[in-house]
Amino acid sequence: MSDSVKLPSPFKLITFDEIDSTNAEAKRMAADGAPDGTVVWARRQTAGKGRRGREWVSGEGNLFCSLLLRPEGHAARAMQLSFVSALGMADAVNAALPRHCQVHCKWPNDVLVEGRKISGLLLETETYPLGGMKWLVIGVGLNIASHPENIDFTATSLTAEGAPEVTVEMMLETFCLRFLAGLVTWKNLGFEPIRKAWLKRACGIGKEITVQLPRETITGEFKTMDEDGALILLHNGAERRITAGDVFFTSPR
Repeated sequence: MSDSVKLPSPFKLITFDEIDSTNAEAKRMAADGAPDGTVVWARRQTAGKGRRGREWVSGEGNLFCSLLLRPEGHAARAMQLSFVSALGMADAVNAALPRHCQVHCKWPNDVLVEGRKISGLLLETETYPLGGMKWLVIGVGLNIASHPENIDFTATSLTAEGAPEVTVEMMLETFCLRFLAGLVTWKNLGFEPIRKAWLKRACGIGKEITVQLPRETITGEFKTMDEDGALILLHNGAERRITAGDVFFTSPR
């Protein structure tokens, strides 16, 4: 089935009809020495994963893929590639939908259409003792033909939002093209242009949000995203820098 998909260099596509998890396979391949730019794509996942160990519902007709990268630099920079990925997916989704649809990015790595989640990303990495990256895997899920129901957030799909007929292959190609453009920008110009582009698509800026952290839940104003990709929350009159957490909207977006 990969013959019908044309990815730009340096991506190399590995395909499966069914697999446990594209992220799990990409990590196995990374451990075996697979090169930078390997893309793992499956029609179905039997054990798809979201952030923090959550299940990612993996019905056929949706996109599940993982990109294996071997970026230079400290592992802390991996956070920045989360926003490169989210922007790439937001641009791909925007291109597929009718013009009136509003596509936004939700910190740190979700893509929303009209406030409903259509895509999520999961980054996993292995580092060297001093913090350099051995490899980085970016897992991507995009609801195309269907979306989950009866979950703790509102989801949607390209079909539900009135997209003209699109295929998984089309969206895989488009995402990889848009991601590659962002990756080149990030490598050549740094994070600042990515940050500015993400902030233009961000939802919740200047609004009250609730952030669930491992040991506490706090509410405040989503002030901005800093030069490293951390969320800056104005809480009890002071700025709080948050590098990981789940965001919930508590006022209209």
